[in-house]
Amino acid sequence: MSQYTLLKHLYTQRLSIKHTLSVVIICISTLAFSTINPQAMAAGLLDQTGMLWGNYLEWSLSNSSYSGNPYDLEATATFQHSSGTTITTPMFYAGNNTWKFRFTGTETGSWALTTQSSDADLNGQSGTVTITANSDPNATGFVTQFGNKWGFSGTGEAFVPQFVMYYGPQGFYNNSAIIDNDINTFMNQHGFNGFHVPVFCRWLEINTPACDDIGGSDPNPDQKTFEALELLITKVHAEGGVVHLWLWGDSARQQNPNSLPGGINGQVDKRLQRYIAARLGPLPGWTMGYGFDLFEWVNESQLTQWQDYMQDQMGWDHYMGARSSTNQLNQLSEAMDYSAYEQHKPDYDKYVETIEQRPGKPSFSEDRFRIRDGGSQSKDYNEEETRRGLWHSAMAGGVANIWGNLVGASGANEGTDKSNSYNNPHWIKTYALFFEERFSRNLQRCNSLTNGVCLKRLGNNHYIFYRENASSIQLDLSQMESAQTAIAVDTKNAYTEISLGTLAAQNQTWTAPYASDWAVAVGDFDIPPINSSIYLPIIMVKK
Repeated sequence: MSQYTLLKHLYTQRLSIKHTLSVVIICISTLAFSTINPQAMAAGLLDQTGMLWGNYLEWSLSNSSYSGNPYDLEATATFQHSSGTTITTPMFYAGNNTWKFRFTGTETGSWALTTQSSDADLNGQSGTVTITANSDPNATGFVTQFGNKWGFSGTGEAFVPQFVMYYGPQGFYNNSAIIDNDINTFMNQHGFNGFHVPVFCRWLEINTPACDDIGGSDPNPDQKTFEALELLITKVHAEGGVVHLWLWGDSARQQNPNSLPGGINGQVDKRLQRYIAARLGPLPGWTMGYGFDLFEWVNESQLTQWQDYMQDQMGWDHYMGARSSTNQLNQLSEAMDYSAYEQHKPDYDKYVETIEQRPGKPSFSEDRFRIRDGGSQSKDYNEEETRRGLWHSAMAGGVANIWGNLVGASGANEGTDKSNSYNNPHWIKTYALFFEERFSRNLQRCNSLTNGVCLKRLGNNHYIFYRENASSIQLDLSQMESAQTAIAVDTKNAYTEISLGTLAAQNQTWTAPYASDWAVAVGDFDIPPINSSIYLPIIMVKK
């Protein structure tokens, strides 16, 4: 399999080179890409330049001679770096006798490009891709892991994925304005760092939620669905966020491949898997869960086959998982990249238990934590439980979650999937701002130092304390190397730092001005930890 190095990311313009029968016309536009005359390859027209972790580069090849199902024609492009790192990615059919392939650079320097296919028109083309340095320190790159913490390959930083429920792809197809508005509302104003998108059978027909309603005996991927997802993923990634996709739904609503010709991992399903790998694989900024109520309709062997096939097809690793049975810490397949659970109202202790159950993987509490009128189900949240749940999942060590909003799972008016809007979005924003620079990859629990809960960095100069319904917090700082500045934040208010001055390296108690849910940060978190080696580039080998 291919090997690759993940370093940094920035966004680049996309080059368009359009082929006619007798001439090559070069035209550059914001959303156009390369379409290249195969006979002109020797002139270097496959050559492109991009930036590290940049918006993907794209090429198009014309092929009018193929007579079968174009979605079944398999072709690949291989990119080999001068260091020896190799990435191979599939091509995908884009309509009008055109096949495309994409690339996101993970190392600066020169990459040699070659194409491979049994079809002569797509085989043996070559070029050179030059990837330049990225000057943006906030370019996130691909989602990765640091032990059991979620992280970004580009920045080398850890984060806690806090997704907000969003439309299926039919809700934002060809609609940049609604995506921009919702990014502003839910990421910028609320403070969530990504969107959860249920796709289900809309992979094959964008306006059809149930697989048994899809027309034809051998359906192909719907390009409109992929256009919608590409638009959302690239826009959210540009804002430093992540999109979490649910591949399938349950059986009661026929939202999974058991209702497709050939069933799970059959011909239609495998065709879709290859298409996802080819079209979305080169895009940073997304993760994927297999769906929900999985214990009802899929088994371990089928899940493991899906995981292995998808990762074999993709040139870049993407974190994929399959959530467990209700309120259990089992896994339907241990082959998954992250551990996923259906947990109803997990508290701090449950989040800790979740992380410790499989400490070598990041964890995801992958139910949807909704606020619904009347609390229609025992697992439903209210706003206070939402606020505390955010803090609990981070203070436990970083478990991903999906939170509700006004938009339903598949559309705005689909019954029980609907979740009420937040009357106190500043609560969520306070959580996000507090952890923006403070949640790091080497944080560890240190609850013996407080009467609340605690995280600390290696080096004993950075601490985070949290306690609910409290007018004081014990802060045992006797292990600190020297006195450190500290601030307190009332998690029930808009983000405001209360200076605590400089705290001595001793066991002490901070008395709050009033009772609330308090967070205290000790130390300057803008200064890298003593063990600065943790900020070296992350090398990941695709297996």
